[in-house]
Amino acid sequence: MTTIRQLIQTTPATANELFSKLVDTSATAVKTRERLFGELKAELELLANLEEQHLFPVLRKHKDLKDLVREALNDNKATRKLLTELDNTPRDSDEFGARVAELRKVFQQHVRDEKKELLPAILEALTDDEAESVVQNIEAELAEVEEAKRAEAEERRAEARREREKLEAEQARLEEARLAEARRRRATARVEREAAEQVEAASETLVDAARSGSRAAQRTATAAEEALRNGVSATSSMLSGGGQQAREAFEAVHKHNQEIATHASNNLHVMVDAAKSFTRDGREISASYLAATQERMATNVAGVTAILASRTLPEFFAAQSALFRKNVELTIASRTRIAEVAARSATKKERAA
Repeated sequence: MTTIRQLIQTTPATANELFSKLVDTSATAVKTRERLFGELKAELELLANLEEQHLFPVLRKHKDLKDLVREALNDNKATRKLLTELDNTPRDSDEFGARVAELRKVFQQHVRDEKKELLPAILEALTDDEAESVVQNIEAELAEVEEAKRAEAEERRAEARREREKLEAEQARLEEARLAEARRRRATARVEREAAEQVEAASETLVDAARSGSRAAQRTATAAEEALRNGVSATSSMLSGGGQQAREAFEAVHKHNQEIATHASNNLHVMVDAAKSFTRDGREISASYLAATQERMATNVAGVTAILASRTLPEFFAAQSALFRKNVELTIASRTRIAEVAARSATKKERAA
C-alpha cells in the first residue's frame, strides 16, 4: 500500500517531466507548446486540488500545522496566477519561454518545501488512520482522473476513426461520382456517334432519293415532250386532212393529253409526298429539287388543262404550240437546276466523309 510519504514524493513527477519538455521547445513549435502547456496546466491544477480537498482539511485539525497549510495555499495561489499569465502569453514569443521557466522555479520550490517542512510535520502529527485516509482519498481521485483521461483518449481515437471513415466515405463517393461521370460521358459519346451515323445514313438516303427523283423527272419530262411532239404532229395532220380524219385525230390527241395530265398530276403528288418524308437535314436539297420539278409539273398540268379546254381547232393548236414552247424552255432550266442540286449534295457528302 502506498504511504503518505511516497504519495507526496512521487506526485510531482509528471509535472516535472512536462516542465522539462516545455522548456526545451522553441518559439516555432507553437502546436507542441500548446499541447504540452495544456497537459501541464491540467496536472498542476490536479495537484493543487488534491492537496486542498484531501490533505489540507486534515492538517488544519492540528494547530501546529496551520502555518504550513497557509504557506502551501499561498504557493498554490502563486502557481495559479502564473498559469493564468502564461495562458495569455503568445506561444510563439520569447516571453512564453521565460514565463515557463519562472513557473517551473516556483513549482520546484513548492515541492522542496513540502518535502523539507510539510512532510516531516505530517508524519509527526497525523495518526496512521488519518494518513491512510488521506492516501486512499487521493488515490481514488487519481484513479478517477486516469479513467477520465482514458475515456477522453478513447473518445479522441473514436472521433479520429469517425473522421477517417467519413473521409474514406467521401473519397469513395467522389470516386463513384467520377466513375458515373465517365460512364455518362461514354454514353453521351455513344449517342452522339449513333446520331451522327443516323444523320449520315439519312443524308445518303436523301441524296439517293434526290437522284432517283431527278431521273424520274427527266423521264416524265421526256415523255411529255414526246407526247407534245406527237400532239403537234397530230395537229398538223388534222389541219391538213380535214373532215372525219380531223375529228378522229382531235379525239385521239384529246384522250392522249388526258393521260398525260393524269400522269403529270400523279407525279406531282408523289414528289410532294416524298418531300414530306425527307429529314430535316435534307430540306435544302429537297427544296431545290422540288422547286424545279414542281414548276415543270405545274406547267404541264396547266398546259394540258388548257388543251383539254379547247373547243375549236384554232384554240387547240394555239394551246398545244404554247405548251410545247414552254416545255422546251423549262426542260433546259429544269435539268440545269437538278444537276446543280445533285452536284452540291454529292459535294457535301464527300466533305463530310
